[in-house]
Amino acid sequence: MDFHVSRIVAVPKSEVLIKGSKGAFIQWLVTKDHGAHYAVRKFSLEPGGSIGMHTHKYQETVIITKGKCSVCVNNQVYELEEGDFIFINGGVKHGFKNKDEALEFFCIIDYPDDMTIVPVDEKCP
Repeated sequence: MDFHVSRIVAVPKSEVLIKGSKGAFIQWLVTKDHGAHYAVRKFSLEPGGSIGMHTHKYQETVIITKGKCSVCVNNQVYELEEGDFIFINGGVKHGFKNKDEALEFFCIIDYPDDMTIVPVDEKCP
């Protein structure tokens, strides 16, 4: 495919199923199905929502476009808000916890051979 045009609202939204997640939803905007070597995903977290601690082999860049959240990376916590971004390398444990308003962020990832997500039995404070 040479190009793809769409609207975010037209892309199906599904619940994030990582253990420890709640009120979190994902949309796969650009994927290898479009011929890309990377993926662009949009996440939406309800107030109080979270994405449980986990690891995976792919790298990701997260760009906050609405709201505020805590991002737990290894054993550190970072407070991010609209306009902030974070790069997380493959194999690094991390999770997200939303604050008191709707949270939206875009996440860009690569496609390693193994896309398995491994839950980590820890909580993001």
